[in-house]
Formats: sequence, structure tokens, C-alpha cells
Amino acid sequence: MRTAIGKRVFILLMVVALPLLVLLGLKVQSSWTAKPLRTDWNDSGECYIATYAPDYKVLGVVAGRIFKYFSSPYFYRVYTKNDELLETSEWNLWMREGNAGVAPEFRGEMIVYPGSEGWESWIIPECR
Repeated sequence: MRTAIGKRVFILLMVVALPLLVLLGLKVQSSWTAKPLRTDWNDSGECYIATYAPDYKVLGVVAGRIFKYFSSPYFYRVYTKNDELLETSEWNLWMREGNAGVAPEFRGEMIVYPGSEGWESWIIPECR
């Protein structure tokens, strides 16, 4: 009886966990190869926000199209002037971010960027 349960758990892990790990690895790979499309600095010159488009072409035709369909066309990263990452939206998998015609903006320590439900925002004290 125990071996039957162990086999079922193993099969369940292989069917669910393995594909999720593969998808996570592909998401990480596409974010590593993403190139910034646009960079906007705040008024004080302490921070900048970079707009990225994930590079799903490196995943191949089929996987790239699947990822493109189920993910956001853009993501954003906020850096200090010394290129230290402060915030990123690339792991907000439940959101569709970005709009080709609308750029993110700094409003003091608040950063606003286009999201699926209007404007999304972060408050980052380092960007004062």
C-alpha cells in the first residue's frame, strides 16, 4: 500500500512540479536576455526606470509564442545611479504591464508605470 501511494506522489510531482520548474527556468532565461528599450531618469538623477521587453525568441518558436501569449509584453526595473536594482515588475505574473505609447514616470519618490488596470506604482525612498 505504501509503495502505491509513493508511486502516485512521484507521478504527481513529475506531472506538476517538473513542468512548473521548466517554465520557471524559461522565464528566468528570457529575463536574462531582455534588453532595455527605454530608460527614464528621475529629476534628482538618483534613480532610473528601464522598460524591458522579454526576449522569448531564445525559447524557440513554439515555447516563445506560448510565453508571449500568457505573459506581459513589457516589464520594468528601477535602478540607482550605481546600477543597483531596487524594484522589478517582471515577477508580477498576474499582471499585464506596459503600453508601447506610454512611458513610466517619476513623481518624487513614487514611480508610476502603465499596468493592466491603469497606473501601477511603487514608492522608493532611495529615489528622492
